[in-house]
Amino acid sequence: MLKKEIEEAFSLLCKKAERPGIIGFVPIEGVGLLREQEAYLRRKLTGMESALSVAEGLKSDITAISIGLFYHVSEILAIPSGWVNKHPDYGHWNLYARAYTELNRQLNEIATRLTEQFGGVAVQATMEGKVGQVNHVNDYFPHCVSHRAFAEAAGLGWRGKHGLTVTPDAGPVLRFATVFVPQHILPDKKSLPDCGDCNACLEVCPILRSEEGYRERCRRQIFTLGLEDEVCGICVRVCWEANQTIEK
Repeated sequence: MLKKEIEEAFSLLCKKAERPGIIGFVPIEGVGLLREQEAYLRRKLTGMESALSVAEGLKSDITAISIGLFYHVSEILAIPSGWVNKHPDYGHWNLYARAYTELNRQLNEIATRLTEQFGGVAVQATMEGKVGQVNHVNDYFPHCVSHRAFAEAAGLGWRGKHGLTVTPDAGPVLRFATVFVPQHILPDKKSLPDCGDCNACLEVCPILRSEEGYRERCRRQIFTLGLEDEVCGICVRVCWEANQTIEK
C-alpha cells in the first residue's frame, strides 16, 4: 500500500515538473557502495539509527527509493553528435548544461516533498561546482552516494559501458536522486537487457576507450569544456540515439 502511495505522489510531482519520471525501490542491504560512500550514508541516516547496525552494516529495513527525471529531446539534441574536446563557438550545448542544473533542482525538490509526506532522508541529486575544486575524482566519494547503484539495484536500468545507468526505453538521458525511508519495500522483479554488442559510446569518446582512469580524465575534460554546468554528455547522446524510443 505504501509503495503505491509513494508512486502516485511521485507521478503527481513529475507532472508538476513537466518531465517524465521513473521510480524504483530496493532495500539498502547489499547494494554495492564504496566504503567511503557507505560511511557517508551512515552519517546521513543518523535519524534512522534504530534501523542501522554497526556490526551488520546497512540493514534492509531501510528502503532506497530511486527517482529519476528525463531530459527533453531538444536538450539531448543540444549535445554535439560527435567528439569535440572544446566548447565550439556555435551550437546550443549550454541548453543541455542548463537542463542538467534544472533536473538536479527538480529532483532535489521532489525528494524533499517525498520525505515531507512519507518521512525518511533525501540525498541530493548531485554535487555541483566541484569539478574544479577537487584534485581527483576520488575526492568526491566521501561526500556522496552512488545514485546509479541504487537505481540499478531497484531494477531501473543496467550499467552501460560508459559507466552510466541505461534504462530500457530511453538509454541514459536522465538524472537520479535517492530517498531513504525506514520501511521494507521489495523491488519489482524485472528482466533487463544489457548493452550487448553496442559500442556507440566507446566509438565516440576516446576517454572511454582508455584502459584505466577514465573517470578522472572525464572530470578533467568537463572542467576544460567550461560549459555553464559540469557536463559533457557526448556519450549520453549517442547512447540515447542507439536506444531511441524515448517519448517525444
